[in-house]
Amino acid sequence: MDEMGNVLGSKSIEYKLYTPHPSWAEHNPEDYWNAAADTMKLAIQKANIDPALIRGVSISALSPSCILVDKDLNPLQYGHIWMDRRGVKQSLWLKEHIGDQRVQQVSANPIDPYYGTVKLMWERDNRPELYKKAYKMQTAADYPAMKLTGRAVTDYANASLIGIAFDMETRSWDTAMLKEIGLDPDKFPEPFACDEIIGEVTGEAAERTGLKKGTPVFAGGVDCNMAYLANGAIEDGDWVVTMGTAGCMGVISNSNHYPKNLINIPASNNSRNAFAAVGATIACGSCTRYFRDTFAQYEHAFSRDIGLNVYDVMNLEAASVPAGSEGLLILPYFSGERTPIWDPNARTVIFGMSLNHTRGHLLRALMEGAALALYDNYTFMKDAGIKMKEPLFASEGGAQSPLWRQIVADIFGVPVAYQKTTRGAPEGNCIMIGVKTGVFKDYSIVKDWVQVDNVSEPNMKNHALYMELFNIYKNVYRGVSSQYAPLADIVNRGL
Repeated sequence: MDEMGNVLGSKSIEYKLYTPHPSWAEHNPEDYWNAAADTMKLAIQKANIDPALIRGVSISALSPSCILVDKDLNPLQYGHIWMDRRGVKQSLWLKEHIGDQRVQQVSANPIDPYYGTVKLMWERDNRPELYKKAYKMQTAADYPAMKLTGRAVTDYANASLIGIAFDMETRSWDTAMLKEIGLDPDKFPEPFACDEIIGEVTGEAAERTGLKKGTPVFAGGVDCNMAYLANGAIEDGDWVVTMGTAGCMGVISNSNHYPKNLINIPASNNSRNAFAAVGATIACGSCTRYFRDTFAQYEHAFSRDIGLNVYDVMNLEAASVPAGSEGLLILPYFSGERTPIWDPNARTVIFGMSLNHTRGHLLRALMEGAALALYDNYTFMKDAGIKMKEPLFASEGGAQSPLWRQIVADIFGVPVAYQKTTRGAPEGNCIMIGVKTGVFKDYSIVKDWVQVDNVSEPNMKNHALYMELFNIYKNVYRGVSSQYAPLADIVNRGL
């Protein structure tokens, strides 16, 4: 990005998700580094600039994750990511011995297998030799930052999602609690404010990335949080939903009141004082990616061969189905669910399917199910008294679909704004660097850059239909929720 906010070079690289067992979800840490390094090199080449002109580099990524590295900074395992649910036993131990109230008071977050500390407990309990060998725990953003600088540290936002014993008031680890849990505090990375410089690009990293040796590296943050910044969410009540692999709906708050059962994370533009209250679902864009990989392999291959976006083809199919998918309802709990139900054992339910339902019905119902899961968080936020300014800004992968944005608008009953030019989280990283290095006067610059290309106004007739379906959606979960744990026991006995 240049000083006028123009993106001069960009690149996108996919990497593989590994699911070796039910409830497990892993990435190879080296895939993070290779994707980040190749993206940097190709983006610099595309920009056709002298790397010496680059004022700084910053990384954001999915969070939390649990990557263990040894003293030579080599990874010891595949990192389990936010959707990994294997730490149920460790979560129950924390609830019994530490307690929900104490964890909430310290971390402003609940107890769940989602949090990185719980994942580290699983490593300690199940791979003790590996845990003993580990030097530091890293997240998905920390790992490539470590490869750039040679330092295994983290930022305040990622630390809050390592969670449990990260004190949100002091922005530091509660070492007494960690010792009580039975974890070595020295294995936790030192946290820095998101806009702090944590090191410089090493000679080896410069050769790999195309960056200049000595380029400052900033602490960075969490992807959804940086995307909020890129969409202009810098003031109290600013409201953005990122429709990436997961759905993350964040509201900026300058208060010191952390609402329960939501995810509370330091804000990217003011990680020392402000925070975002986040409603986060396990599945959003992953719903349509699952459909693509499972039911649309031919369309995917054909689209790739002729240069079309397969998701555009899929959207046409879903758009042929009326609102409500003619009674087909999906609870999108592929790997459990986070806010507001915090049920690690929950799984997807397809309800109301009949012989007249087609593949298009299934696709639209997946999109509607993901939006209903987000709406569940919206109602929870409203009941908690959280102030939200309209419109709702939608960002990231799923938000590129006009159909999906309209579904969100109809379900929420509020206007949904979309700016086509936003690059999401990476743009937030660049803005943060620009402010910190004096290229931009302050964060208000982003308000000038927000150019709304489209506003999806809610269809209130569809909204009324969706409210009826939402009641059924909630009742279906209540009706089956008691069966999730016994089902998980059967599945886990096979591991």
